[in-house]
Amino acid sequence: MKMDCDSGKSFKPQGVKVSKSMSTICSSSSNANCHESHPIQGPARQAQGRNHSEKLSPSPDIMSAAARESQISDFYNGNVALGCPSDTSEKFHQRVAKESRWNGETTPKEIMATKRIANAPKDSPIKRTFLFGENKIDNGSKMSLKKSTVHKLPEKGCSPLAVSREGPDGLRGETQAWSSVTQRKKRRDLFPDSKVFSHIDAHVLRVSEQIKSKPALPSVQTIVQLITDEAQSKLETVRAIWIWLCHNIRYDVDGFLGLSQKIHTPEQVRQTGRGVCSGYAHLCREMCREAGVSCIEVSGYGRGTGYQQGQNCQQKKSNHMWNAVQLEGQWYLLDACWGAGTVDAEKRLFIPRYDDFFFLTDPEHFIETHWPDEPEWQLVQPHVSLEDFEQRVFKTSEFFKLQLSLLSPNHSLLKTEHGEATVSLRSAHPAEFSYHLSKLCGNVSKEALGTTHGMLTVSEKSMTLKVLPPTEGLFELMIFARPADTQNPYSWVCSYQIKCLESHKKELPENPFHFWGLHPKGKDFGIEESNCGEDLIVVATGTLLLTLQTSRPLLATYQLVNKDLDTSLSMKCLASQAEEEKLSCHVLCPFLGYYRLSVFVKDLGGDLFKNAANFLIRCSGPINQNELFPSGLSMHCGTGISTGCRGFSNPSHPAPIINTNQGKCNITFHTRSDTEVAAILSKDKVTNTKYPMERYVLLTHLGNKVSVCILLPESGLYKVGLFSRNKDHKDFAHVCDYVVRCFSEPRCLPFPRVYSMWRKGCILLQPRTGVLQERSWIKFRVKLPKAYRALVVGQSRTELQPNCSKIWEGEVYTGLARTVLKLAVKFSQHSTSMDVILSFDVEGSSPSSEGSSG
Repeated sequence: MKMDCDSGKSFKPQGVKVSKSMSTICSSSSNANCHESHPIQGPARQAQGRNHSEKLSPSPDIMSAAARESQISDFYNGNVALGCPSDTSEKFHQRVAKESRWNGETTPKEIMATKRIANAPKDSPIKRTFLFGENKIDNGSKMSLKKSTVHKLPEKGCSPLAVSREGPDGLRGETQAWSSVTQRKKRRDLFPDSKVFSHIDAHVLRVSEQIKSKPALPSVQTIVQLITDEAQSKLETVRAIWIWLCHNIRYDVDGFLGLSQKIHTPEQVRQTGRGVCSGYAHLCREMCREAGVSCIEVSGYGRGTGYQQGQNCQQKKSNHMWNAVQLEGQWYLLDACWGAGTVDAEKRLFIPRYDDFFFLTDPEHFIETHWPDEPEWQLVQPHVSLEDFEQRVFKTSEFFKLQLSLLSPNHSLLKTEHGEATVSLRSAHPAEFSYHLSKLCGNVSKEALGTTHGMLTVSEKSMTLKVLPPTEGLFELMIFARPADTQNPYSWVCSYQIKCLESHKKELPENPFHFWGLHPKGKDFGIEESNCGEDLIVVATGTLLLTLQTSRPLLATYQLVNKDLDTSLSMKCLASQAEEEKLSCHVLCPFLGYYRLSVFVKDLGGDLFKNAANFLIRCSGPINQNELFPSGLSMHCGTGISTGCRGFSNPSHPAPIINTNQGKCNITFHTRSDTEVAAILSKDKVTNTKYPMERYVLLTHLGNKVSVCILLPESGLYKVGLFSRNKDHKDFAHVCDYVVRCFSEPRCLPFPRVYSMWRKGCILLQPRTGVLQERSWIKFRVKLPKAYRALVVGQSRTELQPNCSKIWEGEVYTGLARTVLKLAVKFSQHSTSMDVILSFDVEGSSPSSEGSSG
């Protein structure tokens, strides 16, 4: 947190009083060099120049008011007890006279400008200036200045505006009218980037080290002379002073905590190298005075160390002090105390952490954390009330550095509706966001809740966070951000308080990727759109199909997270497919509640998967765990990129999931002529173990067409893995997986056992089952390319004969039970042996033939 101090209003030189209805133009009626025809930008509270011949003495009532203000300042800084004057009238008179000779620029508040305006000739520049504002308001109607009217400057403090909002004769609006003539400069108008000061910054830091190496500490005058030696302008002079303060003065933590007397006078700060915020401000003013730069101290409220969101400042004294400097006729704000670092109050440590943001900060940004006692020093129009200041969203300097802005809401305290509260921010450039939710327990302690009670969605230049507090009560929401595509740590940017009136009682899954929906740069990853939006996805039946349209071929992997879901079970909930222009994932939800589905993608040949999307799913109707996918599925289910790369085309089943009620299916492809395909059927839990699982798959190669015939021994979910090889790849490589689901009771008999010589072009026409009934005559019909002889060997031998269609056929007697019939083929005319390619089991009881024809 940034540092505040207990110092209140500092001493501020007071001038002659005139009424609030009068605006000051110049410092003296006798000053012939005043330029009355132009509005003077910036505060009127400037001390008179060093070479000015006049010395103004305040009236007695002003002296007493100033003395009282000085006395209050000393009390705030811990020097004297309230009620003990710290300056005599004579000393104060001398002090004011000294403050009025800074750098040749006069203080309008110290001059009775009223008479000069009233007595000015009709066509004088000063009178034309006032009439200009008058005409703008009254559409050209003419009003004359009345000599009899006596106007005074505001009694309390001094104003940073050259003219007040109320002009002669009570006419209002001159400030607005004149603002169109001279527009306030922004910080970027003074300098585009702090890098322009690199030579000044380096010089100051180098001189600072040289000063530290000296045994004796030089005076303020010497320090200013040394550090500003290379400054070529007032702007560079102010920069040199700022850099020296931020890097050479440490915050007085013990003084802030009341453990020691606060260090705040310029001499104390210089000697000790420490100070509270008023110490920074006092020394800054003195150094600027030595350098000939107009500088004043501004007291008020700061939202720094010790500040709590929603804190009421109405009944409290101001707690912070900073500075304003005049450059090019305009006042700018700076806070060297906050620019120097931060404070860890619990550890009583000052943490040096230079923050350039508080150097000549634009007033509209400065007012977010600094509210001056005198509203004129806000330097913004209209003025921000203290109540409005307290209710504003707390923003850190990083909020403005990242060029963020609020979309909604613009107040710091949120109340839930139906257990939810929503925050939206806009970013000028792509950014990544995170958040942290804590429950406030009393005034100090917090219960960290992490990121499990919110839904953060991020687009390219905005974010929306829906917060779902788990209980009733008061919560603190901290939002963090960083530039997109960086590995920099997240920076705290703003905070809210949330008052939960009714508990949502929903715990969302942990999301380490900090956003929901598609990644803000999803298109750069190759993802065009999703069939699921960024909002909550409600699943009533326990199943979801996610599809992502892609601009180029991508590979993807997925992660499903639920509080009751372990890793192994989670893998059985996903079946993914990768096609040329689309990614798909079938998702099963076995439990009630919330899930996080994260998507990771990479280009073909890429090294690392990147998180591209995170979807929040709420399941109201879970699926039975017996219906989960088989384990071991690859990222290539169904047809797509992998099958295309392996030369597979014209698939009979493009989708990864095949449903059957008959207990059988036939998957076909076209392949290259030199491609050989293999298939493996598996099931997680098999109750029918009489025959091995490989007996339920039969492959047939016919020309360029491959047929994978599958029979299922029982109901359930099966995985079919396809592999291939060709002349370029001698080893079998994985092609894709299928999921076959059957919820009936098929009880299919297996195929015959297949041997290695079952080659391309071989087709089993009859019998299609591998289990035959004993003492039966069975018709055998087999297509055997390039075969010279074929016979079935059992208790007897039966020669098969080729017909005109080159199909080998014959009637075969099965014989007794437990007999094994073997189909043997001679593929070479000169071979002296025959190769067994199929074998059949003979059983005594009548096997069921339901679905046995494959």
